[in-house]
Amino acid sequence: MLEEAVLVQTDYLNEKPESERKGLGQYFTGAPVAHYMASMVELVDVSVVRILDAGAGAGILTIAAALRCLELGNSRVHAVLYEIDDGAIAHLEVNMKQLAEQFQKQGGQFTFDIRHEDFVLSRPDRTEPSFHVSSINPPYFKYNSKTSPYAGATADLFKGNPNIYASFMAVVAACLAPGGQMVAIVPRSFTNGLYFKGFRHYLNQSMSLDRLHIFRARDKVFKDLSVLQENVICSYTVRCQAASIEVCTSTGYEDLNQAETQSYPAGLLIDTSNEHEIIRIPESVEDADILRKVEGWPSSFQQGGYFISTGPVVEHRTRDYITTVNNEAGSIPLLRMHNVKAFKTVWTGSNKKDARFLLLEGHNKHTSDNQPYVLLKRFSSKDEKRRLVAGVHDPRTIKGNRIALENHLNYIGRADGKLDLAEAYGLAALFNSTFMDKYFRCISGNTQVNATEIRLLKLPARDVIRQLGSAFLEGVEEEQKYIDGVVNFYLELKESDGA
Repeated sequence: MLEEAVLVQTDYLNEKPESERKGLGQYFTGAPVAHYMASMVELVDVSVVRILDAGAGAGILTIAAALRCLELGNSRVHAVLYEIDDGAIAHLEVNMKQLAEQFQKQGGQFTFDIRHEDFVLSRPDRTEPSFHVSSINPPYFKYNSKTSPYAGATADLFKGNPNIYASFMAVVAACLAPGGQMVAIVPRSFTNGLYFKGFRHYLNQSMSLDRLHIFRARDKVFKDLSVLQENVICSYTVRCQAASIEVCTSTGYEDLNQAETQSYPAGLLIDTSNEHEIIRIPESVEDADILRKVEGWPSSFQQGGYFISTGPVVEHRTRDYITTVNNEAGSIPLLRMHNVKAFKTVWTGSNKKDARFLLLEGHNKHTSDNQPYVLLKRFSSKDEKRRLVAGVHDPRTIKGNRIALENHLNYIGRADGKLDLAEAYGLAALFNSTFMDKYFRCISGNTQVNATEIRLLKLPARDVIRQLGSAFLEGVEEEQKYIDGVVNFYLELKESDGA
């Protein structure tokens, strides 16, 4: 019956305007994903299994989870389903009645309650008896932390207002009984980044991360809806953290049943060495080896005396300072993302995207000292070959004491003085290596390179970074194989690490 319910759900969703779907954050789950998520549900030793569906839609995930319970020998199941979409309620009720009939045919009993309420604002953890299983595909959208009704709705659980899906997951976790299980398909963004810091702490303190499933191609999971968010499927249990975590990998949902599975020590994936508690996800055994090697490095970004900042030129706030007139008096080149290449910055004035920054009154709060920096692009697409692209700004290429760096760039310097060029090239070589790019993909699923993740990076010793940079000072061969070969030599890595 699951496939039939999915067809009805798809027809319903296709009839809705895209703007309405986005407003509700609706991306309903297909049958293969629902089946796979249900396969993670384990036998519950109770007389009646209570299932919680926090954003039910047409009830696809509840159908799959309930049938999984029946298959495992839990013949009595009660589901409580929350849904705010008026149009989905009728389909949900029909599907639940059909599910009850299916249970009856197989000698079981399925009952249900539908709550036409907002799950997060209703806070059922305060009113409902505890639940044993929750399989969810929550909505995801950002909301205004000052004016939204969701602002502060989960303040008693965790600090911050990162995204509505985090609120859903937190309330679900609060609703579960000891040993209760949550299986969720959600954006990967919660695993790292400053905005989700409080939420990660809440999850790590209250639940055990048991399994993670990642998709190599981020456009395959909700491909019919053109969703390009990188998603993961995660399974949590209300108990102390288990000693190991399984990581499963597939290309998309069509090969879910052929997913590659590896088990890793929990300490390798959940970084408890600092307050950010980033969750790292290696895509392969080779990536896990890279994680171990980097964690063994003797220093860190901040211990090395480096700083990273975001370029201070926010263009929509500084339009009066920006000109496309080449060589206009009293102006300096404005470095944007397209000006940053591997190991260098290129500004000629002939590129149609090139612009200059006028040194008008008040420019100092938008410009920076003209000294050596490593420039990192802040944005890339998930399917680009590289997540990290690092250029070196040589102050001799721009005349004057100030430079203008646009907000889509991060710039790295030394907190205790100027970065020398050998050190700058060494850092750039490290960031431009395949080794570090693979490591960064383990710690960040975002297409944005955030300063927070860079600050937490482990680094080789500073003299090793300088030696590495010296090899690139006389001239840079941009071929990736050459870069990797030099980096591997100075960092004493195997050739396979930089492949």
